[in-house]
Amino acid sequence: FYPAVRQLAGLPMPGRQGRGGGRGGSKRGSKRGGRGAFGSSSPKEKKAKPPRPETFDLVILDPPTLTKTAYGAVDIENDYQSLAKPSALCVTPGGVLLATNHSHRIDVDDWLELVEKCVTKAGCVLTNVEVVSPDADDDDHPAMSDGKRPLK
Repeated sequence: FYPAVRQLAGLPMPGRQGRGGGRGGSKRGSKRGGRGAFGSSSPKEKKAKPPRPETFDLVILDPPTLTKTAYGAVDIENDYQSLAKPSALCVTPGGVLLATNHSHRIDVDDWLELVEKCVTKAGCVLTNVEVVSPDADDDDHPAMSDGKRPLK
């Protein structure tokens, strides 16, 4: 998800520039070096174009609490902004960002403040915030022992 949302938002992909690619040529000093069949870099070689940003009327941000990918780990308790800002950039003006949080350790007000900051930093206008919480008697999403609910 993380690489995809950054590409859709038109943001650069960290860690993608210096990677060797191709078959068997990713080691330094190898004959091919990931630069094609002839092993040399030509000035005429085309550089990758930056991704063109895309926008949508509805963007749903529903990350798991913790995920590990080839691009690193995303922990929504500490890294939610790394997902919220690119997601906000993908929302068409007047569109909807539906954001969820599944961590019981994060207070709803603190999380809303974080999402609002990310939306503002993305240059988007926040017009309405609506909190939809599970019902008090919801057996599928019960409250924790401290009374907090993980789903926000």
